[in-house]
Amino acid sequence: MKKRNILTSPFAIIIFIILVVYTITLIVPFGWTFLTSLKARLEYISSPFGLPKKWLFKNYLDVFKALSVTIQGTREAYLPELFLNGFLYAFISATIMVFTNCVVGYVVAKYKCLVGKIIYSIVVINMILPVVGTLPSELQIMRALGFYDNMMGIYLMKICFGGTNFLIFYAMFKSISWSYAEAAFVDGASNFSVFTRIMLPMALPTFFALVLLQFITFWNDWQASLIYFPSYPTAAYALYTFQFPGAGNKTTGVPYIMAACILVALPIIIIFLTFKKKIVGTATLGGLKG
Repeated sequence: MKKRNILTSPFAIIIFIILVVYTITLIVPFGWTFLTSLKARLEYISSPFGLPKKWLFKNYLDVFKALSVTIQGTREAYLPELFLNGFLYAFISATIMVFTNCVVGYVVAKYKCLVGKIIYSIVVINMILPVVGTLPSELQIMRALGFYDNMMGIYLMKICFGGTNFLIFYAMFKSISWSYAEAAFVDGASNFSVFTRIMLPMALPTFFALVLLQFITFWNDWQASLIYFPSYPTAAYALYTFQFPGAGNKTTGVPYIMAACILVALPIIIIFLTFKKKIVGTATLGGLKG
């Protein structure tokens, strides 16, 4: 009876209505995007919110052929290469960044020392204080070190820590009993063995989910290709430039742009549907522990 009363309480009803409205605001724009992508240009102008009179799935084929980026005026990079560049950038960068946060979060959480307190304070302060105006100096340093337009240099730049990922790992390792490590030390294990054989396996579900979330962030980051590695354009950057087609390009108009959006988002949709339980479950667990 108590459980039933809670579910039928005014507060629960209001929360349910808010969630339903929020879900609708997410689904309706995507549905409109899909329907618009199947229209002809003139049909969209005459009926932007109606159903397509003729479902033009060939719009996707046209966009697949037309979606490209000119690399420094020398050659064209088409969608397969753009997908490959985007995948390598997003996956490797996400793995490196999450692993760095995992290691630093473990050390700060489990080893009591002044350096750990300083690192934790720096992370919190960096999240509070806005950092602006650093891009020009960052680019100069990248050019001096040979990191600019160099994917290996970009990957080295991702060896950093901070933000939500660090706090999630910090809270997770804080909640793990140190008795596991003490038992391993008695058996002669080193600090490195304790981390790699005991602590890291416990963190793998969280590690995997955060890599997926970070992968999605990097996949959608069109500015990175524009600013840091113009010789390796990604699908997200191609989608950005697709909004400004050149003269004589027949694949112009809102339906083609919507089709391009869905094509670029398709890998993310597949990844999310495949691993949604891990993403949502770990994100909820991290919020509870934090």
